[in-house]
Amino acid sequence: MDKALDITNLKKIVKIATKLFEPLKNYFLSPYSVIPILSQVLGLNTPLLGTGSSPYSIFFIAIDLAKEKSLLKEAFEIPFSQKRIIVDEIYDVIAPFLLGEEKNYIHFLITTRYKGYNKSKIKERVEIIKEFLSIFPMDNLGDFAHIAHYGYEEDLNRENAFIRNFSQREKEAWFRDSYPIVNELVLRNKRFEIKGWIILVANSTDQLLRDKELRKRKIFQAAKLANVLGAKIVGMGGLIASFAEGGYYLTERFKDVGFTTGHAYTIGNLLQNAERVSNKVGLILTKAIVGIVGAAGSIGSGCAKLFVDKGIRRLILVETTGFAIKRKLEILIKELREIKKDVDLFISDDLNDIKRADLVIVATNSPFSIIKSKYLKEGAIVIDDSFPKNVSKNILEQRKDIILLEGGAVTLPLYTDIDIARNMPDLMDAPLTRLISCKEVYGCFAEVLTLAISGHRGNYGLGVANPKLARDIINKANKLGFQPAPFQCFDHGIEEDRFRIVRRIIKRRIDRELF
Repeated sequence: MDKALDITNLKKIVKIATKLFEPLKNYFLSPYSVIPILSQVLGLNTPLLGTGSSPYSIFFIAIDLAKEKSLLKEAFEIPFSQKRIIVDEIYDVIAPFLLGEEKNYIHFLITTRYKGYNKSKIKERVEIIKEFLSIFPMDNLGDFAHIAHYGYEEDLNRENAFIRNFSQREKEAWFRDSYPIVNELVLRNKRFEIKGWIILVANSTDQLLRDKELRKRKIFQAAKLANVLGAKIVGMGGLIASFAEGGYYLTERFKDVGFTTGHAYTIGNLLQNAERVSNKVGLILTKAIVGIVGAAGSIGSGCAKLFVDKGIRRLILVETTGFAIKRKLEILIKELREIKKDVDLFISDDLNDIKRADLVIVATNSPFSIIKSKYLKEGAIVIDDSFPKNVSKNILEQRKDIILLEGGAVTLPLYTDIDIARNMPDLMDAPLTRLISCKEVYGCFAEVLTLAISGHRGNYGLGVANPKLARDIINKANKLGFQPAPFQCFDHGIEEDRFRIVRRIIKRRIDRELF
């Protein structure tokens, strides 16, 4: 075991990195910027050359590299597998280093991944990496951060394969004490350039739902990291806003950072998608019945208010029972009546009741699929904005007479270049890889990007989703070139056959009503 932690190669790589990068330390946005360039220097990644415009390209140190042939020779003598382990090790230390939690991190390692290893050797390795990371100043601040979490434990196991070999106790320790996974990125086109970080809490939805203390600690940790990195505006994805009490849990603790839930853009985009798909299949929204599952939540209640304000007259509001939920629904009903006195509302705690709905919005915090085929009428349109998804992929195989859409995909402005410091994790219900492959993001992320580009300072959308802010952020985003993404679900486009089938069903229904 001790041989596997031989310090020699780590010292060599840190020596090479220090020699090359210390003179350029002010160039880097954060220590995360160093990782891709170090990987290229060591031959782990294909060099990013081109014009050298990417901040993560080896191009800008090419001249310095040519002068350091002896260093490069040393680097290439180190086994490939050792170089990969060491670069990953440096990356892993960055978050605890920036948070000032090196001691906690060492304890975390010796109780999980390096259980049984010599503690002094682990400590020595962390200290060597810490000394290297200390050369980089933290005054070259970024523009934004976006805090999210994993959907499923399976996502975490796939991204961190070593977890599969843990005992149950070691797994629990790793999930309890793990540090955020950070992806640094730069977005630019002729009109703007913004720099920031996606900060992923290394826990699944279910883990966070089950443990209040865990989610509060992990969200605080992620927000603190965003603060240390220098983000001016911080967005929230998945259930982070819900866990953070609509963002107020964070605004009370980080006064110098602006926060936004992402819910304003989300409900605005949901309305846009509802209007687009309705136009495509001939559904008249103002005459349709719209069901909202999760109606008492921020997204659900925000959608209800936004939809009624747009002239939708009949709503089925579905929520689970409970005094707190009942009280929220009572407030929502009152607000909807203030927007439109004669709005037709049907309140239910039974999912069977959405079978009357022509269009269904699903926005709950359930970690499981809850919408079954039997709940949906012929020709129903379902927009699922839950994370993880609340509508099973199996429904698409069972029913050819419905349309199932993702709720929140947004296309970035044209000609936007994206540079990333590390490959995006491939999550089952939130394919972050689409940011690179298709230039698409979710509405919550589009909100923080829009605010960062616009130079917004301070808090924006907190608490429940606000229809007024939804109109404001969509207007801002449209001016910048953000647009709703093509219709899609489960990372695939929607077949035209589905649209044709649903269009025929709706036409038959309208014809019957007329005659």
